[in-house]
Amino acid sequence: MERLIFDPSGYKIKWGVQSIGLLPKEFALLQFLYRHRDRVFTRDQLLDRVWALEFPVERTVDDHIYRLRKKLSPWAHIRINTVRGYGYSLTVREQASVINPSLGDREVNSSVRDIFKKYHLFGQGKSMLALATQQDILGFELDPFYTVYLKFIQGDTAWFLEADEVPLQTRLYWLLILYRGTNPPPEQVLRYCEQALSRRILSAEEHREMRILNILEVYADAGLATEAIKRFEETRRIVEAEGLSGFVMPVAIMEIYVYVLAGELERANTVSERLTGLLKDTPYLREIGRFRIVQGLLCLASGREKEAEQLFDEGLDVLDMSLNVPLRAISLCQIMGYLARNRPGLEMERKYTALFAALDQEMGLSKHREGMEAVIGRALALS
Repeated sequence: MERLIFDPSGYKIKWGVQSIGLLPKEFALLQFLYRHRDRVFTRDQLLDRVWALEFPVERTVDDHIYRLRKKLSPWAHIRINTVRGYGYSLTVREQASVINPSLGDREVNSSVRDIFKKYHLFGQGKSMLALATQQDILGFELDPFYTVYLKFIQGDTAWFLEADEVPLQTRLYWLLILYRGTNPPPEQVLRYCEQALSRRILSAEEHREMRILNILEVYADAGLATEAIKRFEETRRIVEAEGLSGFVMPVAIMEIYVYVLAGELERANTVSERLTGLLKDTPYLREIGRFRIVQGLLCLASGREKEAEQLFDEGLDVLDMSLNVPLRAISLCQIMGYLARNRPGLEMERKYTALFAALDQEMGLSKHREGMEAVIGRALALS
């Protein structure tokens, strides 16, 4: 079997004729795990071995593991595993000479699709990713939708720009949401969304979701909260008529956000109380994270700054825990936007601007903005 070759002069790793460039600490961490493959190490152990003379936080290990997994994704035979409640291990798999017999089994694949749907509903992005990484071992075919969706929740913007194997118009909906997370002028986002809707180039499900949910927040971001509120009745009617139970909580979160930006705090409080009851029965991570963000904005609008900051932090932590990079980026943009417009100069504004800058640096959000604008423009021109 071939082996992984480490080139410390340029922090590159090589397998066969392929090579990947790493940052120095990514290189050191991977080299340590590779030398001790099949062994499990706690975060503290990895900090001691790789960052021996430094003083990083525990999150440092998670961040480096996350980036390594993304960079190693072309090499499916090299896997960094998460051992729940303990730490990480690295395994190198030989190419299987026999196809897993369950790959073609309808019952297995149907059951796995149902599990993915549940995880998706609950907002458990990390659970979805963990299951997907075991695809070869467990022997199932990953649904094409979730192949795309997993790239989306990881914030893999480069993939959406370069994935020629996926039709451009199939990527458009996801690119529009990813674009919102780059902190562009909201008027530009609104133009793109309106064009996508008017030209009817999204799938039927994407068109509906954009029309009754996503674009209403964008209207509010662009200073047109009143226009968004006018469309609430249509949204509620469609949700009820089509039995879209999965939209009930996201729509309520959107309404709170729009009401806050419109200065209609009593109406925002009414929806917030209703949503609190719903989340007690269905504590979905994605919705909990977003609810905390809009609750924080409601508190900030009511002058309760400390409570707002606590809610912001809780919401961002939940979105991070559930693995939803785009929603975390959009939430930070909304926090920064509200503070800049309504409470400029608060220490809180610098804090969340710094958090966004860190996420931007890690994920390359603004770096890809021009590329996203070009690809979105091309997709819209094809209609």
